Amino acid sequence: MNIEIFKNILESVTPIAETEWLNFEQYFTCRKLLKNETLWKEGEICNHLVFIKSGLIYCYHNKVEKEIVTNLYFENAIFYDDYSFIKQEPCVLTYVALEITELIVIPRIALYEMFDKYKSFERLGRMMVERNHTISIKEQLNFNGNKAEEKYLNLVVKQPSLIQRLPLKIIASYLNITPEHLSRIRKKLTTSNS
Repeated sequence: MNIEIFKNILESVTPIAETEWLNFEQYFTCRKLLKNETLWKEGEICNHLVFIKSGLIYCYHNKVEKEIVTNLYFENAIFYDDYSFIKQEPCVLTYVALEITELIVIPRIALYEMFDKYKSFERLGRMMVERNHTISIKEQLNFNGNKAEEKYLNLVVKQPSLIQRLPLKIIASYLNITPEHLSRIRKKLTTSNS
């Protein structure tokens, strides 16, 4: 199980005492999603923090009966639906496994218990939110400022294995372009690299 990787990611943010980690670990549940199985649907309330041990999840919202992919989560990602988790209101996004995906899920209530019980976990929670927020802002600025070809190249450089694992329609939606435009970009890049 990738619990050590999960622990190392959290400890890269702030140290966690072994007794505190053992107390936290008791709340872990393993969950397996099949390909195309939904983690959270639009309208449901997100009550869990998730760590992806293996697999791939994308989230989308429907806009005029068209899926608009807003994010991709893959191995070692830690996430929840920010709005729903914090406000305890329905998700506006749907989260779906693109392949068999193994997760560690931690109930929201347990996470808040850890925040109340241990100052280190309260600090960890704050620092993770701050880190994710700044990363999100930076990615959004880069993403919005770049042309489709640059966006695709950034994806190839940052996550080369994802390109083989993701359907082209998902990549195109994530890049906010049509599948045809993506095909032209890929063809152009292949031709220029030959």
